[in-house]
Amino acid sequence: MLRALFMLIVFAGMLQGCATSREVFLADGAKGYNINCSGSGRNYSHCLEKAGDICGTRGYHVLNQQGDIVPLPQAIREFRANAQSTSIGFLTQSGSIVTRNLFIKCK
Repeated sequence: MLRALFMLIVFAGMLQGCATSREVFLADGAKGYNINCSGSGRNYSHCLEKAGDICGTRGYHVLNQQGDIVPLPQAIREFRANAQSTSIGFLTQSGSIVTRNLFIKCK
């Protein structure tokens, strides 16, 4: 039982350290990427690292950077009002949801 709990904690820690990306099309029709590094255990450096992984030596342009810290009671009210919310966040110990998104275009 203790071993299973330890493995669960290690797995959760590994998930918290990775930024995720999604391919999007920009207004001019070009391909871009929405990189999400939300959560209390991440920061924008995780987004920038993922951008480097995606674009490699070509480099990239940062098109937009969004982030917010929303108190948990407000986030719950907004989530119930809009069930199809696109913001993804994780609970922090302070009772807030932290969201971070970086929009990039490879050079």
